[in-house]
Amino acid sequence: MTDKDGASGHGPSLKTRLYAWWEGYDLSGMKAKKGDEPAPEPEQPQPAAPGPGMNRWGKPLWTATRIEVAEKMWGEGFNTPGGADHIPYLVKPLGLNPAMSVLDLAAGLGGTSRTMAGKYGCWVTGLEASELLAKEGMVRSFKLGLEKKAPVETFNPEHFGYPKRVDAIVYKEGLFFVRDKEQMFDGMELALKPRGHLLITDYIAEADVMGVKAVQGWCDKEPLTPNLWPKDRMANAFAQRNLDLRIAEDITDTHRGLILSAIQGLVEHLEKFQLDTPTKLAVMEEVELWARRVAAIEAGVRVYRFYAIKPAE
Repeated sequence: MTDKDGASGHGPSLKTRLYAWWEGYDLSGMKAKKGDEPAPEPEQPQPAAPGPGMNRWGKPLWTATRIEVAEKMWGEGFNTPGGADHIPYLVKPLGLNPAMSVLDLAAGLGGTSRTMAGKYGCWVTGLEASELLAKEGMVRSFKLGLEKKAPVETFNPEHFGYPKRVDAIVYKEGLFFVRDKEQMFDGMELALKPRGHLLITDYIAEADVMGVKAVQGWCDKEPLTPNLWPKDRMANAFAQRNLDLRIAEDITDTHRGLILSAIQGLVEHLEKFQLDTPTKLAVMEEVELWARRVAAIEAGVRVYRFYAIKPAE
């Protein structure tokens, strides 16, 4: 069994090991002292609406260092849970094949796009709000000779429209950040061909969960303000656009497991290395971001996979 930090129950927890690594002392004879943890960051004023690729405090969401840390956690070309091994399970309902065109929203570094293009031969366009992530994603697609089959471009999820129609859309854990989800659903429905497939994985929360302390803490510290919908509202968004919702599956346990094993792997990797302070800071920020997400999940936030088909005209 794992404890909440993902440790095995023997010896120091992941969090203790992480702080030990941060302070640069040997864990073999160490007992965690109270006050080892850094003081909480002061509350920062929040502007109304950040532009694409910026966090709620007006700073870039991504830096080269953060990308390096994310790839160490999730695998090359990935910046969210579930690397190349996980994608086939996730996209199985789509029945991808070489004749299909796919839009990958919240594409990040393009790992999901390249996995789909490489494994199934389909043509995938990755769209990503962060200019830096999109640029780095394109570099990785070029390196693998997939710049035509899996390009990564920038887009603004708050004003979504796509000029071509596609056979499938994949939106992996990105919709929960979108303030105006209705326009996003409208845009996705318009971009799908008749009989097109829509697959969304996302964080959702019922009204009673939103007041829980761990969920509030997560929402307050998340780089972009989460806009979480309950499950019924998600289902209604499909129904209102005549999209036939075939799957609404709770994949929370899988998602949580992916996060905990990634944090564990990162901590084990870090214990072998001396890193400079900016990298250490980026590591701590990334681990704390995912630890808060795990805490929110354990307090009742769910992760769902929704799959729908657009009717024939």
